Amino acid sequence: MRTLLRLCIVVALACAPAFAPSAALAAGGPRVLVLTTGNEAQDVADFALERLQMEARRWNFTLVEGTPEDLEDLDGTDVVMFLNTGTDILDETQEASLHSFLSRGGGFVATNSAAASEPDWDFYQELLGATALTPPVEPASEQEVAFNAGSPITDGLDEELKVTERWYYFDPEPAQPESTILAQLGSGDPVAWNSESYNAFYASPGGAGKTWGDRDFLQLMRQGIWWAAGEQGVLLQNSEDAAPEWPYTWTFVLFVVAVAGGGSIAVWRLDKDETLRESEGAEGEPAADPPVRAGV
Repeated sequence: MRTLLRLCIVVALACAPAFAPSAALAAGGPRVLVLTTGNEAQDVADFALERLQMEARRWNFTLVEGTPEDLEDLDGTDVVMFLNTGTDILDETQEASLHSFLSRGGGFVATNSAAASEPDWDFYQELLGATALTPPVEPASEQEVAFNAGSPITDGLDEELKVTERWYYFDPEPAQPESTILAQLGSGDPVAWNSESYNAFYASPGGAGKTWGDRDFLQLMRQGIWWAAGEQGVLLQNSEDAAPEWPYTWTFVLFVVAVAGGGSIAVWRLDKDETLRESEGAEGEPAADPPVRAGV
């Protein structure tokens, strides 16, 4: 009976993580709608989404892939992200909905070619605080990116980052007081900034897949997302590694259950054999001499 109870406890403990809600879900972190519509390199966009999904599981926010049509209903969305989007991707209804969302305090994050996504929409240029000169400079070149301290978006980014990209340049460039420059090239040209009028953050890098594999760049992006969502608290990491997605977790749980079950059965058999030996030993022992009474 004790062995059966032990087996049940082991199995319950092994299965508990599978049925418990994730830390990200329990924390109720921001919900980010990501668009990659019209991007020039789908392989880069796919890799960027993969990396951002890992960041989302690890750092308590939810990433949802969408299309321009999803902008027409942004209830429950905290941040809209244009990830390397193409040109003229929105119609008038979608522009109006996004404008309303951002005017109410919704967040906006954009990378790379998204700077040129809506060249004829005046509000979009106001939102970014700059106008991109297109196309980007060819060929790609490695540049050192230096981060500016004093912002939660660049917190912990103290060293220069070497990035190889086709760089966008801007005219006019973002400037105070409408924008806060967060990072720039050695030439002084800005490559990341946030708006002081809206919860909007833009990073020029991101057109190359290698950039999305860089830890410092991912840190910049997740902290930019967190800031755009209006979150004031400190980012809390769920674990050292991003939680694996189903059904990988179920496979792991089943493996643990199998190992735990096999171990418990082995222990049960050892207990049974030991009990049997003790029983046989007790039957084979000679009877004890009766006690001697005094005076006999």
